[in-house]
Amino acid sequence: MTARILPVLPGDPALVGPYRIVGRLGTGGMGTVHAALDTSGNRLAVKVIRPSQTGDEEFRARFRREVALTSRVSGPCLVPVIAADCDAEHPWLATPYIPGPTLQQHISAHGPLQGVMLHALATGTAAALASVHEAGVIHRDIKPGNVILSPSGPRLLDFGIAHAFDGTSVTRTGMLTGTPGWISPEQYRTGDAGPESDVFAWGALVAYAGTGRHPFGTGAPDTVAFRVMSQDPDLTGLPEDLARIVTSAMSKEAGDRPTAQSLSKECIELLGHASTHVLPRHDSAHTLVDGLVTERWSPPPMHADIWPTPRPSGRARRYSIIAATAVGALSIAAAAVYASTVRERQAPSTAAAPASTSAALSSSPSSSAAAAPADVSVPPTSTGPAVVAVSTPAVAMPTAEPQPAYTRSDYAEPTLGEWSAARDAMTASERGIATAINEDLKAFLRDEWGLSEGVQVTFNPEAQTMFLTAGPSLTAEKNGGDYTDLERSMMFTGCSRGNDKLRTDINWPYGRVVVIYRESMASPVIANYREVTNGMNCRV
Repeated sequence: MTARILPVLPGDPALVGPYRIVGRLGTGGMGTVHAALDTSGNRLAVKVIRPSQTGDEEFRARFRREVALTSRVSGPCLVPVIAADCDAEHPWLATPYIPGPTLQQHISAHGPLQGVMLHALATGTAAALASVHEAGVIHRDIKPGNVILSPSGPRLLDFGIAHAFDGTSVTRTGMLTGTPGWISPEQYRTGDAGPESDVFAWGALVAYAGTGRHPFGTGAPDTVAFRVMSQDPDLTGLPEDLARIVTSAMSKEAGDRPTAQSLSKECIELLGHASTHVLPRHDSAHTLVDGLVTERWSPPPMHADIWPTPRPSGRARRYSIIAATAVGALSIAAAAVYASTVRERQAPSTAAAPASTSAALSSSPSSSAAAAPADVSVPPTSTGPAVVAVSTPAVAMPTAEPQPAYTRSDYAEPTLGEWSAARDAMTASERGIATAINEDLKAFLRDEWGLSEGVQVTFNPEAQTMFLTAGPSLTAEKNGGDYTDLERSMMFTGCSRGNDKLRTDINWPYGRVVVIYRESMASPVIANYREVTNGMNCRV
């Protein structure tokens, strides 16, 4: 596991409030999180909002709300706010530094959690979520990247888009908040999020922790959204006792889900059974969770983060520069003396090298028609003789006639299942054609159809199909649901670009182009498709 702490960059502050900045922990939507030390040497994480946002009063209001919400939440497996200054030139907040990988990093390196470790993660995060909700806050961004597996248990992080139960918010009306794939069905449908949405995301988090995969698979955000709203989660491999709880937490209807407090109680019971200890009757839930999780938590050995030392003062830096300059000068002088001595000793033997090499070159055979001339380079040197480099040309071997990567010939009708399984562009060629298609259609989609987000171009290698997805469009709704011109323009562009790729790139595997129109996020429709053959005229 690589260290989480990155070096400071030019322009990073030396101090934030009373804290000395020694590195970076990451960058998010609101700003940069710095590694810092207080005057006693304690390690902290200090979040500073972006300089470009400091003059934005709406953004400052979001930050002030985050600080207020985070400060009123306390409980097990959470990270408290130590200090904050919302009125500084560059507002900031500080929390203790939590060592350890994120859940996402751990699973990428070691695979899913198992046994009592999985139960401890479920219990700790459920208890943390219950504490968040008890404080009247909705987290709205439960995901593996926001859970740290610390040496003493899981820790739930990041209230950057948290929201109060009373509806107080400074986010734009109708803006979908959260991370695609970790968003509840009701958020996709209406944009609204409640405590039940956090519960749904918690269920997806535990399923991911126990299986190593997202319960609705991967792919383009809109295809994952379609699965979230219309399909059951894949919980294969999750222990039965947890699968039962996760299934209820991921019910499609928000009203059918248990509360976070109920989840926490059930998980405490499961962890208590797994730990084979009798649960104390009079301990608070917080004390009980802390004791149970810490006792049963046994993460694999991890590399300790290399914590940078504070940057030296100006005087110390000057002395370091002077010393480094002196050492460098001495090294150069010594190297020059050594090189001069070597040249003097080697001069007689090296002087003969060019003559023998030249003679060999002049006497080499040149009458064979099959022989290609050798490459000769003579780089100039300031002292001593020239060095002649000779390279022998490679002999070309006969190769088989290359075969095109696209092999389909069945003209099969595409399915929404193939679309759902498609992924975002991964290769340079895929990214190139996706960019080109959006450049071709950008003005038309924006001006004629009100689709400023462009076209989602995704790829299904198994089906050898490229999908172009757009919608919903208010223009189509005003036209009585007619999107014929939109579909034709998308198909012509995708077909033309695909045909160009097939003609110029023998490794291009996508010979079928499919246009998907979303009447809503939950209602994708196969609007048209074409089998794009090499040299085909793409008429639609």
